[in-house]
Amino acid sequence: MAERRLAGKAVLVTRGKEQATSFSAKLRAAGAMPVEIPLISIRPAAAPEDIAAAVERLHDYRWLVLTSANAVRFFCPYLPPSSLVPDIAVVGRQTAAALAEFGFSPALMPDDFTAERLAAVLAPRLRQGDRVLFVKGDLARPTLPEALRKAGALVDELTVYRTVPDASGRERLLALLCERKIDVITLMSPSTVHSLVHLLGGEMPALLEGVTIACIGPVTKKAAEREGITVHICPIDYTADGMIKAMEQYFSMEGRSYGVDI
Repeated sequence: MAERRLAGKAVLVTRGKEQATSFSAKLRAAGAMPVEIPLISIRPAAAPEDIAAAVERLHDYRWLVLTSANAVRFFCPYLPPSSLVPDIAVVGRQTAAALAEFGFSPALMPDDFTAERLAAVLAPRLRQGDRVLFVKGDLARPTLPEALRKAGALVDELTVYRTVPDASGRERLLALLCERKIDVITLMSPSTVHSLVHLLGGEMPALLEGVTIACIGPVTKKAAEREGITVHICPIDYTADGMIKAMEQYFSMEGRSYGVDI
């Protein structure tokens, strides 16, 4: 059996409860010991009747854009199986996988899982006046809709979920960090970064000393660095699987950073 580089590593899973389970299962399979302390909570942001009304107008749109699994989770239950939906564009395999659970597949998914890349590949497919429905969370960056509007599209934005800090695990988190019982902290979005900073406060530098920080992608990495957090791991593949592979490679290199600035 191949050596499992994460064996015995305590990895903090900071995702909301809705998404922590699958990531923790993957970590266990890799030999790690996941510690689930959600730093954020995902809540609905749109009334059901507003989502239903948007679904009834889908025939007006050329493209439906979904850039997160949470957008799929909150929006797609309102799509009847027989519905004729416009072409769907997504960012990332996790979003595509969530979409598949509702019986739909994306017409467009860029190879680089960022809003910038989706804008670059979607814009040439648009004609002047094409309507696009962008289903999103409250913290979605304006990068994508702005780029599509510059390409001539008419973009409607529908916020279906919101992200709020979750401080329920603060005391447990502080205790584990004080006792040096966390080896790796995984940060899966800028919102988890900001919540971590808020929870740790002025003690953050001391509490994070010796802890490996892994960020899901460059946007999260930049958010962490702006807060003064040193990032050791940032995978090339911006997925949970990519994160685990990057952690394995990082520890196989005995502490040299993997996936950062390479």
